[in-house]
Amino acid sequence: MFRLPVLAVVALISLAAQTSLTQVSMLGTVVFSEPHFPTADSASPSSPQLTAAFPEAQSADADHLQSALAVPSVRLLVLPYGSAFPEDAWPAIKQFLDRGGNLLVLGGMPFTRAAYRDHAEWRLRDYSVRFVRPLMIDQYQQTPGSDGFEFQSNPEVTLQLHPFAWKRAFSPVIRLSAVDLYKRDGTAGSIDARLDTLAWGAKNGRKLSAPAIQVDHYRDGFDGGRWIFVNAELSHQFFEDASRLQSLAQRALQGAEEFTVRPVLPLYLPGEPVELEVHWHAAEPPKAALSVKVTTFPEAQPANHATVSAAIPASAPILLPAPQSKGLYIVEAQLLDGDQVRAIYHSAFWIRDESYLRSGPRLTVNRDYFELDAHPLAVVGTTYMSSEVQRLFFDHPNVYVWNQDLAQIHDAGLNMIRTGWWTGWDKFCDENGQPYERTLRTLEAYLMTARKNGLPVQFNFFAFLPDALGGTNAFLDPQAVRRQQTLISSVVARFHDVPFLAWDLINEPSFSQHLWIMRPNGDPIELAEWNRWLGERYPDRARLAALWSVPAASLEGTIPLPTDDEFAPRGMYTGANSLKIHDCFLFAQEKFVAWVRALRDAIRATGSQQLVTIGQDEGGIQDRLSPAFWGASVDFTTNHSWWLNDYVLWDSLAAKQPGQAMLIQETGLQRELNLDEVARRTPESEAALLERKVAMSFIQGSGAIEWLWNTNSYMTESNETPIGAVRTDYTEKPEASVMRAFAQFAPSLQDHLRDPQLPSIAIITSHAAQYSAIAEFQLEAQRRAVRALSYDVHLPAYMIAENQIEKLGSPKLAILPSPQALGEPAWQALLKYVDAGGNLLISGPVDRDEHWQVVHRALELEIQGQAEPLTYHNATLRLGNRSLALAFGQMQQNGLEALRFDDGSTFKEIPRGKGRIFWAAYPVELAEDLQSAGAVYAYVTGELSLAPPFTPQSPLPAGVLVFPTMLADSVLYIFVSDSANDAAISLRDQITGVPISFNLPAEHAAIAVIGKKEKKVVARYGF
Repeated sequence: MFRLPVLAVVALISLAAQTSLTQVSMLGTVVFSEPHFPTADSASPSSPQLTAAFPEAQSADADHLQSALAVPSVRLLVLPYGSAFPEDAWPAIKQFLDRGGNLLVLGGMPFTRAAYRDHAEWRLRDYSVRFVRPLMIDQYQQTPGSDGFEFQSNPEVTLQLHPFAWKRAFSPVIRLSAVDLYKRDGTAGSIDARLDTLAWGAKNGRKLSAPAIQVDHYRDGFDGGRWIFVNAELSHQFFEDASRLQSLAQRALQGAEEFTVRPVLPLYLPGEPVELEVHWHAAEPPKAALSVKVTTFPEAQPANHATVSAAIPASAPILLPAPQSKGLYIVEAQLLDGDQVRAIYHSAFWIRDESYLRSGPRLTVNRDYFELDAHPLAVVGTTYMSSEVQRLFFDHPNVYVWNQDLAQIHDAGLNMIRTGWWTGWDKFCDENGQPYERTLRTLEAYLMTARKNGLPVQFNFFAFLPDALGGTNAFLDPQAVRRQQTLISSVVARFHDVPFLAWDLINEPSFSQHLWIMRPNGDPIELAEWNRWLGERYPDRARLAALWSVPAASLEGTIPLPTDDEFAPRGMYTGANSLKIHDCFLFAQEKFVAWVRALRDAIRATGSQQLVTIGQDEGGIQDRLSPAFWGASVDFTTNHSWWLNDYVLWDSLAAKQPGQAMLIQETGLQRELNLDEVARRTPESEAALLERKVAMSFIQGSGAIEWLWNTNSYMTESNETPIGAVRTDYTEKPEASVMRAFAQFAPSLQDHLRDPQLPSIAIITSHAAQYSAIAEFQLEAQRRAVRALSYDVHLPAYMIAENQIEKLGSPKLAILPSPQALGEPAWQALLKYVDAGGNLLISGPVDRDEHWQVVHRALELEIQGQAEPLTYHNATLRLGNRSLALAFGQMQQNGLEALRFDDGSTFKEIPRGKGRIFWAAYPVELAEDLQSAGAVYAYVTGELSLAPPFTPQSPLPAGVLVFPTMLADSVLYIFVSDSANDAAISLRDQITGVPISFNLPAEHAAIAVIGKKEKKVVARYGF
């Protein structure tokens, strides 16, 4: 965060600050000191060391700590025993902190090891987060010790610590917001606290450890309190420096202080004067009159500076003369208490330079990959808003912070960022959707900063559900859509010719206020549109009644939207008919597509030819708004791979639509907790999972954008705060190392990303089953089909959704996994494919349509047999001379059907036209063991002489994916281990004859690119 040059006066700040600190009394300080008290995760000071460091402080043992903290004049508690604290005193400690008491903890992971008396002996309880959770700390993550690291103090903080050593440090996963700003999921939290790192351990320019931090609490809990943690495993030598301990205590005694000096606008026009807003609030009153000293200078010419001063509190913004030239200007503010520097703050602003903004590289896509200035781009990017205020970066823009953070991202080698609005649309535009000038200038300043750091930008307009902007229904209310068009078109019009910019209409959309599931909104506008849609699709009400299996009289007048009971798998047991929900799904898909087109057309009307997309998560390929529908209305499709860690390959294949590039636009790690609320995964385990996700993003995808660069502490949801590559204390997680490694690899990969060949096998998905009350069967069938084929049989595949069946192409084999139901147009398209010479594998019956009406498709092919309920646990599938034992669990027995052929066979090969149909009687993908599906696939592909495009030189271990892709000049191999064991990889590529041999670590990934002309590995990752 601290790359830019600053004035020489800053070098004197630390000396002045420490001089003033020595004059601060430590009266009002309580030091907890107990003979024989245990310490944890750190050394602890001796009693003489405590006395020397805190001579004026009151010492309190365990029996007297509660009464000592109850005294109103006590302002600071010092805990010197690392992670350990007296359990019986916790209520008093918490009460003290609640009233704004200050805190200094020396060593360890504060409040994670409760100490209790067992008769006369002190004992420690196991590590627990039960006491830190009320302090808004979720976990601690271990970071490296100081050996081999450079000790760095924070130049933004007046306290400059003397260097010290530590064995390991512990970064908190912390929330700094206690209150949501809006009553909707995913909203930002208020700026209730701030964390400043006091010292780092850095290596090769990267901050990897933070052994000392400061947390200032402003509001909504612990108001006015300053907590300083020396959160590290310290040696005894640390406590020999009494002045260091005193400086820490004296800084903690100052209490929380909020000081910012920001330009009113982050971008000004040439000739405009610059206004600076000063904000200051402190728990402790100043000793003398306060003033602020502000120095401004062009970033490239720090010597060309100007300085102004003003009293605090300021009655009006500070006015600066108009700068003489374009470019980036730094604002350095010092808060002076008399003649002593009390606090420092940096901000910045741009002077508009339109030619510079519009001179960046051009971002485009082809059918498969992104391009930058017409050259393929292997996307390795991240999401970024602001490390300082996160999602409130349009409310509190700070170009200085953006520039530091984006420089770090650029220096890490990443090549794209995603950003945008996730909250607070009422602050961006007026009641008609017209954006405020401040909004537009803030975006311009952000884009200028991204341009400066060489980063293409995807900008997101809405999140989860579009803001209705005063309307009733975000998607269907014409007034809401008109205002949304006004907002988007006005923004795009300002930046329609910025070449490195793409637009994302909405992040992870749901169709109603019931987020992340497909349910009706229930408002009058939606009800009217639903009935209009039904009338156009089913003008014959009697036919609709038959399809829904309801009395015709029940459909007279207004037809209600489905209820929650109708979406339930067992709703029919309570009288809730679920047959209408398929139509509800299609209604939502089509209406969303209409919304997308309306906003896309508004963008195109501005003259913009910039890329437009939708940022959908895994729900889009399950039961929500699907790229199979909206994909045709945007320039590339997306997926966000989050929760479904066992199905990451399926994620990518299902999101990829024929003839369109697909980007894993968000990927990262959701936290996983044990029952005791302790994190299940270590940071290293999380990094290994991220590596697998990013590697698989290049399987029929264009790469990945990680969520998030800086962890977001300004949310009230603890699920969000751990996510990101850089912690709140600015230390890089192991995830950042993964992103840096992929960024280093990307340039050697992207030159080869041209003209990928589709695999020889296609997997067909059934929307008829997927958009039904038993959708989970179809989804599981798809996932298991992908795993069995790719991991067990080692054959690559692509996926085609039912409504995209006309784009199937000419694969050598199409697999329809456990469909149970299929719409008639898709069925006829598959038969046409077989007639033309294709091969189709079906598992289980397909004798129902999208309304679960019986259609005798097997009989139509002159196959004698019928579908019947699958009501047994065991069955046998006979493949030639081999028999497969199948087993089906309780859920399968409750909901699935199987085929019974009249001749007693269980697997048929049926010639048709120029092709063949292979038909298994049972839904093998949904059998309890996955090997059954793999055996069927191996048999059929063997019959068709389909083999992997490589020859294993030794058996591939279970759980190892080898996914080859034929490119124009090379062969791309993705290797992924889902195994607990390291794997010895040894194979020979059949196209080039090139061998690949290496050791693939457990739960990691590797990539190899083999040049067809070079006959060797020309790019590699992970080995």
